[in-house]
Amino acid sequence: MRPQEFVKLIKKNGFTLDHHGTNHDFYKNGSAIVMVERHNKEIHPKTLGRMMKDAGLK
Repeated sequence: MRPQEFVKLIKKNGFTLDHHGTNHDFYKNGSAIVMVERHNKEIHPKTLGRMMKDAGLK
């Protein structure tokens, strides 16, 4: 999954952009915060799993 696809998924689940970092964007939904890199490469499967868990989608 690419970062843009992941952002679409978490936005559908109520996350909104909190702030931009140097290389990452931070999305927030209540107390849950998910960090998403800004690049166009596939997200490593282990990293994607951690991001999904942080977002409460797994």
